[in-house]
Amino acid sequence: MTNTNPEFRAGMAVLVGRTNAGKSTLLNALVGKKVSIVTPRPQTTRDAIQGVVNRPQGQIVFVDTPGFFKTHASALVETLHKRAKEALADVDVIVHVADPTRPLGEEDEIVLAVLAKQTKPKILCINKSDVPYRRYRSPWFMKQYDYTAVIEVSAIDSKNLDELLDAIVKHLPVGEPLYPLDQVSNATREFSFAETIREQVYLQTGEEVPYRTKVELGGIEEDVSSTGKPVLRIKATILTPNDHYQRMLIGAKASMIKSIRLGAQAQLRKQSGKKVVLELDVLVDPKMLK
Repeated sequence: MTNTNPEFRAGMAVLVGRTNAGKSTLLNALVGKKVSIVTPRPQTTRDAIQGVVNRPQGQIVFVDTPGFFKTHASALVETLHKRAKEALADVDVIVHVADPTRPLGEEDEIVLAVLAKQTKPKILCINKSDVPYRRYRSPWFMKQYDYTAVIEVSAIDSKNLDELLDAIVKHLPVGEPLYPLDQVSNATREFSFAETIREQVYLQTGEEVPYRTKVELGGIEEDVSSTGKPVLRIKATILTPNDHYQRMLIGAKASMIKSIRLGAQAQLRKQSGKKVVLELDVLVDPKMLK
């Protein structure tokens, strides 16, 4: 697919906001495909994931960022906030995703302070319009003059997403697409698979496992089953800071690691369109405590 429109626009838009404002859910809804993992846990997003949206009038490369949140200082928190700020450097439009179901707090003030220093076009995207009771909607509208546009959307119901995309495109420079018109993300297969496994770690364990838990892929082999169907054999390791969390992730009679493995296998099968055999291990990495 190629672009033949001389007025075609292309550029980058960053999604910023407090943690759990729905940035990753919004990115997936805009792209029309899951490119960023989503869990109820704050700071699920750790890397600036890019998702690509192609429209007749232009291409928008969205950058999903870790959310800003107030907590005790740690190397991980500092790194995540640094990544979020760095993502603002080379973009054309800033989309501030706000949550009208929660009162404006310290996390929002952190975001607003960062955005106050930015001169690029800023769009206030008030998310979660599918929620009947949005008690804190009005305070956000009182800030409308700090933005070039204010748009209410629902990432869950895909409401007003076209309006948001149109508002972004008109601020992009005229130029050639940054990505091929059939590409939807910059994420490698290996990165996506590791993220899918990490998503299941959070979903299966709830609040018990620390943020520092991470997943490393050991290898992917493509095989053929006895019936001639393609099979992906994936080896992965869950790294955790100490043996307490290692035992928790393994669980009694290996029940927890089994749940994580089965959940991840099901999602990886949907993602790849192939049968998946996942081999999971849990190891302790003391360096993660720093």
